[in-house]
Order: sequence, then structure tokens, then C-alpha cells
Amino acid sequence: MTPSPAVVQPDRELVEEILDELDIEHTIDTEGDLAISTAHLTIFFLFGKEGDLFTVRTFYDRPYSVDDKPMLLTALNEWNADTMWPKVYTFTQDNGALRLVGDSQLYIGAGVTREHLSTVIAHWVRFSIKFYRWLTGRIAFETG
Repeated sequence: MTPSPAVVQPDRELVEEILDELDIEHTIDTEGDLAISTAHLTIFFLFGKEGDLFTVRTFYDRPYSVDDKPMLLTALNEWNADTMWPKVYTFTQDNGALRLVGDSQLYIGAGVTREHLSTVIAHWVRFSIKFYRWLTGRIAFETG
């Protein structure tokens, strides 16, 4: 009988190690959060308080007006129906600007294999960037 692979509990140190192996540049922000920043988005790696949920949360930098919300919701519904992750939603800031946030989550209560975690991180980062490119093209089509 083949032994089961060892499981790990994701933490900042392990995710940093995986990002290094994937050759993905990352930083630690002023609050101690692990992040990937580009000109258009910032991806954070979040660990649940009870250690049972691992989340990759992407904040897309472009602000939108409330007038853009119907167009955005149509596009987001299309993306969310056709794509597993990230699930993207609108967030209204105190100043009234709309921002987009994408979440990808993995239940890790019993742990996950390191290989699975590496694969998930690589896919989630790639799809967070893919969403930005998809939405940019979608909005250009809608408004063009």
C-alpha cells in the first residue's frame, strides 16, 4: 500500500516559499500581509482565524462610478457563471467609488498536500490576472 502524501497547513512562510519556487515576485506590506502587486491589481494571501480557510483575495485598482454598476454586474455575472475562480464582486468605498474584489478559497481544515497548494496558488494567481485582462477586453467591447 502506498503511503498518503504528507499534508501541510498553509501559512505565510510556506506560501512565500511556494511563490519563490514559482518565481513570482511578492512583498510583505506594512501590516505584515503577504502580497503580489502589479500596476492593476494587488493579490493578498489570507489565512483563516481558525486555520480552516485559505483565501487569495485580489483587489483590482481601477475605480468605477456607480453609473458603471449595471455594466459591471452583467460582466461579473458572466465571469462568475463561466469561471470557477476568482469569484468577483463589487465593493463600494466610502467615497462612492466602486472597486472590484476577487476571492478564491480553499477549505484546509485537515490540511492539504504541498503539491496541491502549489498548484492552487499558481492557478489562482494566473486567473486573478486573467480576469483583469478579460474585463478590460469586455469593457472595451461594451463601450467601444
